[in-house]
Amino acid sequence: MQRNLKKKHIAYRCPECAVATVGLVLGLGDEGGLLRIKCECGGSALDITGGGEDKIKISAPCVYCRDSHSYTLAGSVLGRETLTSLSCPFSGMDIVFLGDMEDISPALDKSANELSVIMASLDAEDVRDIQPQDMDEDECPPDPAIFDTINFVVRDLEAEGRVSCPCASGEYRLRFTDDGMQVYCERCGASFNFHARSAAVAEEYLSLDEIKLG
Repeated sequence: MQRNLKKKHIAYRCPECAVATVGLVLGLGDEGGLLRIKCECGGSALDITGGGEDKIKISAPCVYCRDSHSYTLAGSVLGRETLTSLSCPFSGMDIVFLGDMEDISPALDKSANELSVIMASLDAEDVRDIQPQDMDEDECPPDPAIFDTINFVVRDLEAEGRVSCPCASGEYRLRFTDDGMQVYCERCGASFNFHARSAAVAEEYLSLDEIKLG
């Protein structure tokens, strides 16, 4: 099945050189189809694959972490008229942007400002200086499968206009909590908690029809 992508673009910031890399999302077909967007420095690449059952999978380098992050999204996200932003599950910062170039450009400007603030606060001269080098056992990140499932639920409902908050900003981010994950509005602070400390429990939220932040 070939999807009409209407010249959608995808962008990420390279964790090696901090330069924004933008690619045109075309030619993604059935399950197993692959697109790779490479940074010109050769230090990183973003992969998009057809996941079957009208899903796509994205593996993206993270400018804030040592590792890449994986995202599973409904294929319908490629037909959205608005920007889809994907965040680092540990810093909460947006690292992937999918949509039209006129929406991606200001989002990249915002991410560059956020990165500059973080680097300045840490007296970092290079973007690699802000990335963790060593982690104690008690600092190991939560199960990434929990994030992938909850992110899928939120982004799928968001694409259908079934995520809402008091200010109706549409700027929703995800973060880990002690007992699972939380989706929250960056503008008004309203939130919704997913009580999921395992991937199996996270999958129970796949049946949600809507999310109302409060």
